[in-house]
Amino acid sequence: MKILVVEDDYSIRETLGMVLQAYQHHVDLLDNGETVVPHLKTSWPDVMLLDLTLQGMTGEEVYCCIQAEFGRVPPTIVLSAARPGESRAKLLPGTRFLGKPCDLDELQEMIEQVGGGVSQDIEKSKPRC
Repeated sequence: MKILVVEDDYSIRETLGMVLQAYQHHVDLLDNGETVVPHLKTSWPDVMLLDLTLQGMTGEEVYCCIQAEFGRVPPTIVLSAARPGESRAKLLPGTRFLGKPCDLDELQEMIEQVGGGVSQDIEKSKPRC
């Protein structure tokens, strides 16, 4: 499966990349929200792992920019250590939430569950951004 990881913490980003590759996924790693839309123009993932507390742009802003540019978003798992992370993720239609630190087997199971899904269409449900 093709997975895009958007995470500004170097150690978390690199660890996720190594673990996901060990699970035989193709992984692209981005360290900030500003690079997501340009990246998606050339490579659309099966699943996106999105941190909420990115430097420069929040995860919510990244999600909204993707919807505005493409009219859809990849199936998304929100990863966050932020206390209100789960309630923030619920405002982004179609996302799943996993708190950090996360159990890697649980993450893999969630990736398998959402990876077969379809991109979220903004005409069906608009996020509160």
